[in-house]
Amino acid sequence: MKPVGAGDPRERILDAALELFEEQGFDATAVPEVAKRAGVATGSIYRYFDSKDDLVNALYRTWKQRYYDMVLTEPPTNATARTAFSHYWRGMAAFSRAHPKAARFLDLHHHRGYLAEESLAPERDGQAIAEAFISRGVQSGEVRKIAPVVLIALMTGAMRGLLAFADKGELTLDDATIRNIEDCLWNGIKA
Repeated sequence: MKPVGAGDPRERILDAALELFEEQGFDATAVPEVAKRAGVATGSIYRYFDSKDDLVNALYRTWKQRYYDMVLTEPPTNATARTAFSHYWRGMAAFSRAHPKAARFLDLHHHRGYLAEESLAPERDGQAIAEAFISRGVQSGEVRKIAPVVLIALMTGAMRGLLAFADKGELTLDDATIRNIEDCLWNGIKA
């Protein structure tokens, strides 16, 4: 395998770790493999990260923040629940299309024991946004009363499935597919 590219060694290490952790999993990836893929000496990794666990946590936090920056932006002012739902769903789709490896990595690793509390803390922000969305939607009569984690599970599960089928070449993650799945999901939560 060729090195992931030129540039900042820390970023190259994170890019290489993303590729390898996504391809073969965290446990099956050795630090020297990450170094080789990044085009750095193995010892260089420890200049930036205390351990392999520290590396995976930094990678997770980096991509989770990028995900939140892209997905959990404020919907338009005075948006209906339907418009807000579309806003979040299309943000998820845009992130997943732009960064499929990162989307799969986040999905595979969000419940792992090697993630520190600091890495998992932002999950509460996502749950708070889902809770506020559900609360406003129920109050306006647009959304049925469901647990916020159910909404998150529906949306992330659907995106996970779409990515898996796209990886196999069984569908294209195009705008029409995104809209069709959005409509199906909305029909599942609307009042």
